[in-house]
Amino acid sequence: MSPLRGPRRWAYQAWTALPSPVRGIGETVLRLRAEREVARQPGFDPGSSRRLVVGPLNTAGQGERWALAAQTLPGTSARAMSLGRRGRGGVNYGYPSHWHLPRTAQLRGMAAHRARILGTDGQPGATHVLAESAWAVLDDPYERWITQDLDDLRGAGIDVAVVVHGSEMRDLRRHAAAYPHSPFRGEWDERWERLQATVERTRAVLAKLEGSGVPVFVPTPDMLEHVPRAALLPITADVDRFSPGAAQPLLRREQPVVLHAPTNPRLKGTAAVEEVLTRLQEEGLVVYRRLTGVPHTQMPAFVADADVVVDQVVLGNVATLAAESMAAGRLVVGHVADHVRERTPGLPVLEAVADTLEDVLRDVVAHRDRYRDLAARGPAWAREHHDGRAAARALSPWLGI
Repeated sequence: MSPLRGPRRWAYQAWTALPSPVRGIGETVLRLRAEREVARQPGFDPGSSRRLVVGPLNTAGQGERWALAAQTLPGTSARAMSLGRRGRGGVNYGYPSHWHLPRTAQLRGMAAHRARILGTDGQPGATHVLAESAWAVLDDPYERWITQDLDDLRGAGIDVAVVVHGSEMRDLRRHAAAYPHSPFRGEWDERWERLQATVERTRAVLAKLEGSGVPVFVPTPDMLEHVPRAALLPITADVDRFSPGAAQPLLRREQPVVLHAPTNPRLKGTAAVEEVLTRLQEEGLVVYRRLTGVPHTQMPAFVADADVVVDQVVLGNVATLAAESMAAGRLVVGHVADHVRERTPGLPVLEAVADTLEDVLRDVVAHRDRYRDLAARGPAWAREHHDGRAAARALSPWLGI
């Protein structure tokens, strides 16, 4: 954590100057407040025979979506877990979760949180834990790995699995060698070095889990090549919230609206996307809308008001925004690697990489009927593959169903 400065430092110095009995009373009050905060969060459904925790990250809201998918299975109650950020910076997209641990709870409420998972608080605990990115779920997730929780979880009769989202296990060198348009080609800067270090750490944790009977899942087909023993746990979208967008006219305006909403611009090829869309907008062919930092609750309206959604043009995968945009009946444009398309025949995503994006979009503007037909296949595809039913089927064997 960053060192305290200014008023925070003065407050800390004043606190440490107090007599220890006084500090002890204050600490007890803060601990009880944090534990009450944890206790107010919903427990497992009464009478459920399977009780799943998905966490601790809720990356892109997927933890909550997978938990809701699991709850459609007989006798299953599921809770998604998320963490308050350390320090400042970053964007909060407002993804909901059942259990949220703000910094106050992380500092003083973890005993109560640990008890509700292990079932030592007098209530039935979890029977299954799906650990995102192999992070710990019991204590100090920012500093620990699921391997350090494994004995305690198994001692409580809890089955453990891991889900790896993407960047924490996508080997940059391998991606650069296999993908001509990889953002990881060329000279690396400090950010790419840090990202590769994260990959190495995650890989080391998964190596420790080999032979332990802990299943590993990945949400997109491209990640199967980076985590060879993994099974697919498909990305899940709130299809019902996005599907009303399919009733909106598509490619009927003189200047189609093209939306790009990168959560991580370098991993989306945003520089190339911006260059193309800015030029097309200056020519009067399209209206370009770039979204950054928009709460997820507002995304259905923004997506529905677009004609075209450019997802990413460098990674070769299909992620959450693409699934949501297909559900809304929008024309989705992005780079999908050949081997991913082979695994997803009929995927209604219009192919484009950085070098071809401009020609592709010019063709869309010139031949709109052709592309309306492609976009019209999106809602059915999204419902079949991304409304949670496929995720529930993927989780069923591990959950014993």
